[in-house]
Amino acid sequence: MKKHLFLALFASLFSFSYGQPRIEEVVFPKSAHLFGLYEIAFQLGDYSNPYDPNVIDVYAEFVAPDGKTFKTNGFYYEGYSFSKEGNTEKALANRDRGWRVRFTPDMAGTWSFTLYATDRNGHSALASTGDTRFGFQCMEVATAQGFISKGNDRYLQRTDVEDGERKTRSFFPCGPNVAWYEYTGSTSAPNGIYDYERYIDALDGNANFMRIWLTRYQYLSLYGPEYTQRTNNKPKVYFDSTLNQKDAAELDFIVGYAAQHGISIMPCIFTYGDFLEDGTFKGDASCWQNNPFHTLLGLESPTDFFTDSEAIRLSKNLIRYIVARWGYATNIACWEFWNEVENIKSGKLGTDPFHRNIVRWHEEMADYIRSIDPFRHPITTSTVHFKENKYLYRHIFNNLDIVQWHTYGNIQKAKTKEQRSHQLFVKSLAVRKMYPDKLFFVGEFGFGQEKKDMKYQDKDPYGFDLHNCLWASLFSTSMGPASFWFWNYLEKNDLWKTFKPILTFSNHLPKLSESFSPRHTASIKGHSTVFPNGIQAYYMMNEAQDTLYGWCQDTAYSYQALRRLTDKVGKNLHFDNEGVFDPTGYVYTLNPAKKPKPSSGSNTVTLPISNQPIGTQYVVRWFDGETGLEITSESDTVAILKKGLFQPRTISFEFPSSVRDVKNGRINNTFGDAAFIIIRAQDDTKNGDTPQGNAANKTKKIRVKKAAGSQ
Repeated sequence: MKKHLFLALFASLFSFSYGQPRIEEVVFPKSAHLFGLYEIAFQLGDYSNPYDPNVIDVYAEFVAPDGKTFKTNGFYYEGYSFSKEGNTEKALANRDRGWRVRFTPDMAGTWSFTLYATDRNGHSALASTGDTRFGFQCMEVATAQGFISKGNDRYLQRTDVEDGERKTRSFFPCGPNVAWYEYTGSTSAPNGIYDYERYIDALDGNANFMRIWLTRYQYLSLYGPEYTQRTNNKPKVYFDSTLNQKDAAELDFIVGYAAQHGISIMPCIFTYGDFLEDGTFKGDASCWQNNPFHTLLGLESPTDFFTDSEAIRLSKNLIRYIVARWGYATNIACWEFWNEVENIKSGKLGTDPFHRNIVRWHEEMADYIRSIDPFRHPITTSTVHFKENKYLYRHIFNNLDIVQWHTYGNIQKAKTKEQRSHQLFVKSLAVRKMYPDKLFFVGEFGFGQEKKDMKYQDKDPYGFDLHNCLWASLFSTSMGPASFWFWNYLEKNDLWKTFKPILTFSNHLPKLSESFSPRHTASIKGHSTVFPNGIQAYYMMNEAQDTLYGWCQDTAYSYQALRRLTDKVGKNLHFDNEGVFDPTGYVYTLNPAKKPKPSSGSNTVTLPISNQPIGTQYVVRWFDGETGLEITSESDTVAILKKGLFQPRTISFEFPSSVRDVKNGRINNTFGDAAFIIIRAQDDTKNGDTPQGNAANKTKKIRVKKAAGSQ
């Protein structure tokens, strides 16, 4: 086993003026791996508030092999070890205390660094002297995952190392929310990291993303009441000069374990639940009455959080700590300031002055986080009640990288034939129009939040609605498919694998330009959404219209259609509340005898193409919607047609008969769907690891069916 070489240096080797901060017992590795964690440990003595840079400001300056410099803030650290009793986490503080600097080298070669510490008594710098070098050798690696960053104004990208070669690819975050762990019996017995260990194990290979919260008092929270530590039966409260080091150690584990399993993380720093005055979440410890910004700092109203100078200073200290401790992680997808900030529901919420304060707060915090994050992670916040005429929604994302929207909807009512996937797609387009030059993401979606709506989820045990929403939202020009909220539903029904086909397919996509725009094939007739030939299609196409990516499904396999096959509705046109439930239906059993037949006798899908000449040929590749794998037995070459003088130009291609066998009247996969990649034929001769190159290699081996085009 290869051993890491460590070097310990003591401050006695260096001379310091009396009263200056003393950097002592520095321990650092002499080598590191490309895109791997490099951590320096050292001691500084005791300070009244190690989380306040006005009391003690600690950082390191790294110099890369090419001379570029990186400044990374240090942080105070207390070690914890964890054990498991049943499902309960037991945390034990150990003697490992002191200061840390965490860094991630992005270049092979020789690096050097200098440590700095400043307090009220002066300034100290600890650098290389004589034969002693503060530095390390960064080694090349065969495989590694680098940082996630903005690729352009539509999509993220990631720099990886594969077979020793550095490559930059599109990164589509695909996965659910797992916002917190649970607790057993009482808030004093959290499941802790062992819930996240189980969640991440379930996501491994099925997803590449999860969203978590960093503040919910009974669960993981860096400040506020800690219910596992009590005095006189009251929880210990962490704030300002203390942060919850037990929960920070939990987050260390979560971030590291997720990275090992290929899962990126969107950590959310604040949530509206901590600022609620009206007790919306009954029995929830997270509320304004327990919030230390109220109980210890003395803010009278939640709205004061956005304007009080001390609250702003303490918020920056918290953000600084988060960036210093976890900013090194290449699997941090982005920083999220707030979960649904407008849901604070203060009496001043509807007024422009309060909205303007929220916007100003976000502007200031975005500037601050960019000034301290050497790795430039993208920044977002989230809202839920988008209204174009409201100041908050028109301006809150101005200084952020990612527009994030949350949406929930109860589609139980049988009178509507509009499936949730279509609503999610169309509403996402409307929100996206407000910020056409920003990354966009649906950070939460679900099918209702009331207890009665959970019945709706329970009656979709195979995740048809979830499956359809994920596929449709991928092509809305969001930076990834919408992130589902109800992880308890995923666990109960073992639906973690629902994300896998979308992830598998998206791995076939190259770096996408921001010229792609979303489309669908629906038309409105009366109060119904109608798709030609019983095939719903959602896709995106670039400005040149030489590349299309999309998804098709037989309309009989929307969740609403499957429910109508067996369930009767009640007097209020609801399936669940008054309706008659037939548990033998296909949507509940996947019984082949109950499986719907194709909605029509035609497999033809027709899409408009206006920017290419008549006769231009395209290669069509198909991917199974249930697995995301390519259907290699069927690939068509089709051409642009124009049926009449005043008719638009179109391409028509055939849904793969291996999935939708209209000749024999059957559907051959679970969800009746397939995804497609369509590339202009002359572009399909490109070599390399791209869809175009792969398609070019395969067209020699598969049946090619040509459609005649008029010149």
